[in-house]
Amino acid sequence: MYAQAMDQTGFDYGTLRDDKWISKEVPLSLRSDNLDKSKAREIASLPEEDKKHFAEEIKNNPIPVRELKKKIKERKKAQLPKPIIPDGVYSVLYADPPWDIGSMVLDKWESPLEDKYPTMSGDELKAMELPKVADDSVCFMWTTLSTLPQALELLNHWGFKYHITITWDKGNGWSSNGFHRKTELVIFGYKGILSNVVKQEGEYIPTVFYEAKTTHSTKPQKMYEFIENRTVGNKIELFARDKRDGWDSWGNEV
Repeated sequence: MYAQAMDQTGFDYGTLRDDKWISKEVPLSLRSDNLDKSKAREIASLPEEDKKHFAEEIKNNPIPVRELKKKIKERKKAQLPKPIIPDGVYSVLYADPPWDIGSMVLDKWESPLEDKYPTMSGDELKAMELPKVADDSVCFMWTTLSTLPQALELLNHWGFKYHITITWDKGNGWSSNGFHRKTELVIFGYKGILSNVVKQEGEYIPTVFYEAKTTHSTKPQKMYEFIENRTVGNKIELFARDKRDGWDSWGNEV
């Protein structure tokens, strides 16, 4: 079927498949003169109610694609359930903030990061409510290489004094601007007396470790084990995707 259509139209397989998918997901009842192919593609994967909402908005207001993407992102974020901060007092915070790094595509031929999960701006991260922390407490915070300045600023805003950086060697990564980026970072900060939370005897936490990358955004198991084996006190994971024995979890995916 596609071979004949390719001969007749001159379009390649990917274009024809894309057109067929958009036609199926965005019916004629939602079409308007303002809804061109690029905008139809943006709303095609949305739930039916959201498709109708944006199709009607586009019909009455020919907004550019960039603004449409922003509106879709904001609507998705507003629809997320609001997680409840637990009542405990914690000595260890472990955070993987959903950094907003724009439309960068992290996996070849896949969608941009902002399409994988809702991200948060630096101001939104600073404004969020945090759980109660003990007088002596620590924070392990994930950051990408490009968001390191924002992460250091956020760590300070949350009231933790920067101490050290831990580097995760993922074994592979992506290349850009002459650099092969196969590492991610955990910045570490503390309040009060560090040694009351991080054990000072036995095997220390390494500042560089290797664990093969698995699925997108999944963090290494070794990091959990370092924290469990080398820190004391109540632990909470912020922006968690799964629950873990011995930890409290906070996030809209758990």
